[in-house]
Amino acid sequence: MRLEVENTLIIRGESLSARVYDPSIHDYDQLQLEILTTGVENPTSKLGFGTTPNRVEDSCGEVGINTENLESGIYEIGLVRSHSPNKRDLAERIDFLPGRDYARTFFEVADSGVNRRSQAELSEQIKSKEADIERIFLQPIDLTVGSTAVRREDAVFVFVKDILIGTRTRLGNFEILPTGSGLDSKECIDFVNAFLASRTNTGLAFTYDENHQQRSRSATPVCVVHFPNLQTTSPEEVRDYAVSLSNRLLLALALIRDAGGEVFDVVVFDRRSRTAVNYSVTESYVGNMLTGGLAGESADSLRTYLNGLQLDPMSRFLVELYRQARREKSIDYQYVRYWQILEILAEGENYDSTTDLLDFDGNRMMDGSRPRKCKGSIHIAFALLRDAGIGTSESAWKNVNVWFAFRSAVTHHGSVERFNELARAHVRDWAMEAMEQIANTGHDSFLWSLKEDVKLILMRRLVQSSGNGP
Repeated sequence: MRLEVENTLIIRGESLSARVYDPSIHDYDQLQLEILTTGVENPTSKLGFGTTPNRVEDSCGEVGINTENLESGIYEIGLVRSHSPNKRDLAERIDFLPGRDYARTFFEVADSGVNRRSQAELSEQIKSKEADIERIFLQPIDLTVGSTAVRREDAVFVFVKDILIGTRTRLGNFEILPTGSGLDSKECIDFVNAFLASRTNTGLAFTYDENHQQRSRSATPVCVVHFPNLQTTSPEEVRDYAVSLSNRLLLALALIRDAGGEVFDVVVFDRRSRTAVNYSVTESYVGNMLTGGLAGESADSLRTYLNGLQLDPMSRFLVELYRQARREKSIDYQYVRYWQILEILAEGENYDSTTDLLDFDGNRMMDGSRPRKCKGSIHIAFALLRDAGIGTSESAWKNVNVWFAFRSAVTHHGSVERFNELARAHVRDWAMEAMEQIANTGHDSFLWSLKEDVKLILMRRLVQSSGNGP
């Protein structure tokens, strides 16, 4: 295919003629052109249209490009596509034939008369801009600040599943790449077949054919985040940096693509030694490592909980929130998720906000000289723990205040560590005391207690919902 434009300079609003030379052009009813920005970090489509080309000669069709909606600048004809066969004997031909086997073709749009430049001059300018963009892209990101260790130069590929990307996008020193494919489920079918063969006498075995592969790959698309040049002291350092930045990128893509991607593998390639290290980023099992009766695998308990879930839609909702919280990797977000469940449970008790808040021994809780009331998240959460008999007055009061402080630091400032930015001094004080305790013990007992207390209340709720409890 060969592509020509009648003029490399056009005044905005006028039409530009483009000629496409291809032996099969008149075998198709439609010719599509796509006009792209060029000489920029991420070329984008500014104009795409389809039309029937005017016959110029047997192997040439001509189309007009309306520049009215194009801003001043240099553009490239990025794609020419022929489709819709118009002859019966072409019925077997694919109805969408992309073509990019032609020299790069540019034209310039201006608001007023400027000096016209040739294709070679436009090409030289664009190639210069693209070279500058490439230099910026390949500039190393130095992660070795303050270190005297020998520097490595690594390229990193972060593999992400469950998000569909169709456009290569550069973001300064890194980029996200589409793959046009995804993960397949062959391992799952192999596991099912192995189980059936070893644990049953069914004689069943399922085949994994091309249709299975295509469906599974479409259901689990993969893209790659590429960092071309990171200066580091260790492959683990560069891995952690790349995964952290990729996860922030996935937060942005969750809004743009309406999907929740997840990193599953990282390859760190040493540019000097030409060697590589592979890191699988798989989700670790989160749960009880024991099995059997000692680990709570009770048929009676399981039956009771199932009945409770069946009979109480609200319980299903709350336990689903708990399940999501258990899958949450971020400690910050775990505080938010568990507190949300506790708060919903407490609000469901419909405490009278005019009554005094009592401790575990029935005494009024005081705020200075004034009695506290059963209103507000902290107070009703305390009342819920009291009524459930979980802990003591002292431990429950400290826990609910710390949980609320940590949750507030996350919801208002993004992380527990930013508790110093909380507006209320007494909330900051609770958080500071807890942070000091965590630092001294090396264990976050507050998060563990929050999770365990929420679980215990949910289990009791299911027992009650099933009709087996008080």
